[in-house]
Amino acid sequence: MRTTIGLWGALALAACGGNTDKDDASGGGGDGEDSAASAIAGRCTYVNPFSQGAECKEYTGADWTADSAGADCAAPIPGADPGTFEPALSCDRGEILGECLVAGGAPDETILVFPGSDAGSCGGVELGCSFAQGVFTPSEVCAGGGGDDGGGSTTGVFQPFERVCRDPLAGEPPGRSEGGKVCTWQAISGATEEGRRYVDYAECAPVFTQRPYWPGAGEPVASDDDPRLSDPAWVAEYEWASAQTAATACVCCHSADEPPLGPSGWSVDAGPIWTDTLNEVGLAVLAGWVDSTAFGAFDPEDNNGFDRHTTGIPTTDPARMQAFLAGELAWRGFVEADFADIAPFGGPLYDQLFYEPGPCEAGQGVDADGVITWTGGGARYLYVMEEGTQSPGVPPNLDLPDGTLWRLDVSPTADPVRPPVVYGDVPGGTRQAFPESGAPDGLIAGRTYYLVALRDIYQPITRCLFTAE
Repeated sequence: MRTTIGLWGALALAACGGNTDKDDASGGGGDGEDSAASAIAGRCTYVNPFSQGAECKEYTGADWTADSAGADCAAPIPGADPGTFEPALSCDRGEILGECLVAGGAPDETILVFPGSDAGSCGGVELGCSFAQGVFTPSEVCAGGGGDDGGGSTTGVFQPFERVCRDPLAGEPPGRSEGGKVCTWQAISGATEEGRRYVDYAECAPVFTQRPYWPGAGEPVASDDDPRLSDPAWVAEYEWASAQTAATACVCCHSADEPPLGPSGWSVDAGPIWTDTLNEVGLAVLAGWVDSTAFGAFDPEDNNGFDRHTTGIPTTDPARMQAFLAGELAWRGFVEADFADIAPFGGPLYDQLFYEPGPCEAGQGVDADGVITWTGGGARYLYVMEEGTQSPGVPPNLDLPDGTLWRLDVSPTADPVRPPVVYGDVPGGTRQAFPESGAPDGLIAGRTYYLVALRDIYQPITRCLFTAE
C-alpha cells in the first residue's frame, strides 16, 4: 500500500500533533489486531485524504480516555472522514513504513503508524512526522534511508506559478494588458481583474498542487430572515466582498463547482451568507487578525491590483475588506484582542522562516571544487546562501530571500536532482533561478554559508551551515 505524503498532507498531519519538545525517541509499540496495551486508550484507523492511504493513530498519553480518544477519532486529521475507534487496542504493525511519536512523554502523547511497504514513501512520512513535531522511527523498509518520496516521481509536484493571458469574454470590456488581454497568475494568491471571475481567466488544476485541499465546508448558520439581509448598506458590502473573492484563486477550493470533491472549509457560493460557513479563527485569518504572511503574496501591481499583505484574502481595497470582515466578527461578538494568542497561520511554513540552521554533518556541504552534497534524497530546489539569510519560504515573495547566492530549480516534469551537483552548473532538466544570468558569486574560503536542499516547495531535506574551503 502506498502512503505518499507531500507537503500539504504533512501540513494536515502536523495539525494532529502537540507542541511539546520531544527528546525521547522511544514509542509505544502494540502487537496488532489481537492484542491490547494497558497504557493505550485505543486506536483510530482512518484514510488520509491527501495520500488516500490508510493510517492509524494510537492514544498513548495518560490524559487520553476511551471517550476523549473516540471524540478525537471523529476528526483525526483535517479533511479526513471520521475514523474507526477501537478502545484499548494498539495499531497493527505487521507491515509498516514507520511510526511517529508525537508529544512524547506528555499527557496528550499519540503515535502515528504508517502502513505500507513502498520505500518510495519513506521520505514523505518522515517529513510529515517532522512537521507534526514528532520523532520518526523507521521500519526495516525505511531504515536504510533509500526512500526519499520523490526519486523519479513527478506526481503531486508543486506547479510553479504561471501568468496566462486570454481574450475577454464576450460582452466584457477589454483587458488592461497589451492587446486588450486579461492576464492572470495561475497561483493560489493570484487574482484576475476586478469585476471578472477567476475561473474564466485561469485554471484551478495548478492551484491544487500549491495548497492543501480537502472536501467539507461548514454550514451557514444564518437564516433567510437574518436582519443583515435587510440592511442595504451591509448587503452592498457583502456583494462587493463576494465579487472580490470570485476574482481570486480562493474559488478553486472555496466554491460550489470548482473543487473536485466539493468546497473546502468554506464556500463563497453558500447561502444565505457565505461568511457564516467560516469558523471564527478562519474569519480572523481572512480579516488579517491572525497572521498568514507565511502563505505568500504578490505585489498588487503584479496581481491586477489585488493585495494580500493586510488581509488573508486578496482584495483591491484592503481597508474596506478588513472593515467588512471585522464587522462579521463583531456580529459574532469578537474583537481583535480575542485572537492575540492565536499562532500565525501556516504551521511549518511559518516556522521555516525563522529556522536556525546548525553545522552541516557528514555528507552535506560544498567542497573546495564546488561540489555540493546533501542528504535526504533527490531535491527540486537547491540554494547556497550567505550565512544569516532567512530560510526560503513559498512563492511568490518568500522563495528567494535576500542573501541568496545561487538557486537551482528542477522542472516539475523532470526527476529531482541528486548529489553531487557542482555550484554554478545547470544539469539537464534544471534551470538556474538565481542569478537570472551569468555565474554566481564565488565562495570565499573560510567564510560560512547556508546550504538548503528542498524535496519540493516547502519540503526541506538539508538545511545547514558549511565553511567554504
